[in-house]
Amino acid sequence: MSVIEKLSIISDTITKLMNFVITDEEVKKDFDEYLSAVSGGNQNRTQALIIPYIFERRLREERKPIIKLFEEKNTDLSKEEKEILKEMETSFSSVFEVRRILSNGFELYNLVNEKLYKILSLVKMNNFRGITPGQFIVCRIFQAKEEFYLLEISNVISSINKEDVYKYAIARIIEKPEEAYEQNPKKKEQIENLVKDFGKKFIECFDNDEVITTNHKADNLINLFNIYCDENILPSKEDIEKNKEQVENNRYFTVSDFKNSYSDFMEKSLEGFSSHNSTYDIGIIYDKELGLFVLPFYQTLCKIYETDDYKSIQGYKDCIKSFLENDKVPANIIQRLADKYPNFMERTNEILSSSYNLNELLAFYKSDSQEKKIFSSASVLYASKIFEQMMNVVNNKEEIKHKEGIDYSKVGRNDPCPCGSGKKYKKCCMPKY
Repeated sequence: MSVIEKLSIISDTITKLMNFVITDEEVKKDFDEYLSAVSGGNQNRTQALIIPYIFERRLREERKPIIKLFEEKNTDLSKEEKEILKEMETSFSSVFEVRRILSNGFELYNLVNEKLYKILSLVKMNNFRGITPGQFIVCRIFQAKEEFYLLEISNVISSINKEDVYKYAIARIIEKPEEAYEQNPKKKEQIENLVKDFGKKFIECFDNDEVITTNHKADNLINLFNIYCDENILPSKEDIEKNKEQVENNRYFTVSDFKNSYSDFMEKSLEGFSSHNSTYDIGIIYDKELGLFVLPFYQTLCKIYETDDYKSIQGYKDCIKSFLENDKVPANIIQRLADKYPNFMERTNEILSSSYNLNELLAFYKSDSQEKKIFSSASVLYASKIFEQMMNVVNNKEEIKHKEGIDYSKVGRNDPCPCGSGKKYKKCCMPKY
């Protein structure tokens, strides 16, 4: 099959998928609800949202991908179309730096997984006249055989807004850490080695693979561990013990502080758990396969299985559901609880009015983390170049704020540079800060 023939089949298949979404009775109903929720019912955004919907949405109780539903309901698909659909299931969206404009596509560097891609466009390149090297784009790509193809570009970001790009890339890693290594075997190997190394250090640091404290002390314990990892300075037993803390009463509730907007999530994250007004328990857990997890209400969850009078624990049912339904809590953590508490399944079924065995429970709630290895976000960030660069930017800003007489934080890009060079800020110190 020639490149032109393949491009034609891919384009035709995408068109069929789009038509399926807006014509199939079952899917159209869900898409209309999705469109209403995401865009406030703005029909002008249908085209922009239909690709993310196709590749990210799952329907029915078994959470079936749209592509699978399309295949089920279109039994006359050709062999080539079925092959393309299978390849499209590997598609992913990420943030890229534009390195080169090619005659038939782009050379893009993925900030999330630190890999360079040559991407073929499905449309004529004159549709992308406004995109230039040095800019950043948020786009979705997929691999077919040895080639990568561009499905959509959802955003183009100026090189001036590098800090916003860094924030977006880090947000992607936090949301889906697997995106940082699934397409990059070298990065995966690096993370695996880091997880093993840090796992040993965690045990050396805390004499256990889990530590319980409250949100007011958790940042201190994490910082002690970070210092040991970075500088090989083992904290004293006294420093560790004084930062272990118990809540007065174990209870589960909604913590509003977790709901940070995209624009300030980095700042909120840097403030840490101690900045939260509420007091709640936190489990700092090290899984030998997946890395470091910081889990609010972990001790409360444990208490549900440790006490006969579990109904006295406020929010006990919501607590269990939050751990089962949260994609950031992998199957390994649930397996840990099942190994720790012989009554785990009996009590879980009693509370949820269900009749699962452990394998069924994991298959229903944690299928993604069973199907593929998903390292903790914290462990992936430890190995991320973009996170390191972002921390340097933040630290530089903090240093600048404390420089007597010079505060760059409120300088406009066209203002004279406060350093006294006589140049405009954008042509002088702005790239540094």
